[in-house]
Amino acid sequence: MIDINKSIEELENDYWGEPKLNSYVIIITTCHKARQKPLKFLSNEEIRCLIRQKIGLRFILPIAVDILKNEPLIDITYFEGDLLLTLLRLDIKDWEHNQDELKHFTVIIQSNRSLIEKCEEITSRLIEKYV
Repeated sequence: MIDINKSIEELENDYWGEPKLNSYVIIITTCHKARQKPLKFLSNEEIRCLIRQKIGLRFILPIAVDILKNEPLIDITYFEGDLLLTLLRLDIKDWEHNQDELKHFTVIIQSNRSLIEKCEEITSRLIEKYV
């Protein structure tokens, strides 16, 4: 069981310090700050951003899959289905420590496939990778 009262930094025992700002300032700053927050206080956008950057996946994927259980095409920041798309873009190896969540994610996709296929941003190639 993951302790949602702890931050990714605490769970990984890996403290990054202040970001070195040179490019992608918003992404870097968001990820650095999000790593320092207890998991239970992360916003959906911080979760999406951390997954996109493959940071703390072991701890973040369970939260993301739980969000998708209730609303598979949730619009986090950019468009309907942006969190789902972020997870679909992961490699299967990125789920290495989250096999149960991978199974749940696959069920979400299979159960909502016709709805998901209507989303313009999500290609059938990405869906096929998980079904």
